[in-house]
Amino acid sequence: MKDRLIVVFASFHSYELLYSRYFKLCSNYRLKKLERISHPQERKRGLLAEFCLIEAIRRFDKGYPLPLQIQTGLLGKPYLPDDSVHISLSHAGEFGAAAVSTKPVGIDIERTRSVSDRLVKRICTEKELESIWLPNPTDETFRNLFSAKESVVKCSGKGIAALSSVETVGNQTIRQKFFGEYVLSAASVADCEWEVYLCKEE
Repeated sequence: MKDRLIVVFASFHSYELLYSRYFKLCSNYRLKKLERISHPQERKRGLLAEFCLIEAIRRFDKGYPLPLQIQTGLLGKPYLPDDSVHISLSHAGEFGAAAVSTKPVGIDIERTRSVSDRLVKRICTEKELESIWLPNPTDETFRNLFSAKESVVKCSGKGIAALSSVETVGNQTIRQKFFGEYVLSAASVADCEWEVYLCKEE
């Protein structure tokens, strides 16, 4: 069977539609997280990522049982008990995103922001500095690089502490989609093509 990687992302513009469609299908994992979040925008972002996950699961396997029985590893990586289906979630700014794959996967969405040289040097490898950063030292370059690294870390499940040791140069399993001031990155242990879907108001 060919490996699959499905990515779904959505903006706040689709929130009400997705809320009416999927809130009743939210996992206990998400509902418990909501209990610990008081900031309205953070709650909204978290729910948007979960709605994207449900949509991605439905595109992956229409018969997959919902709500999802999401669990977390020691370093917080969410996973399903069914080890043939792998998931990842992310959100930033006004967007949420999720990925579902037949192989371990990591997804990250980032918004352009100002960055200091100190931060760049702290998290980038020598190869990344030489081949990606130094030729084009812009906020967008860092955004793209950081997002790629974050997706690899999420795929590995090693946690944010591993960010500086992750090498993205030459990594053929990273996919990126650019839109406006955002980038969406996905990394997998398998070099499979990704299917990307934007949820929008109908």
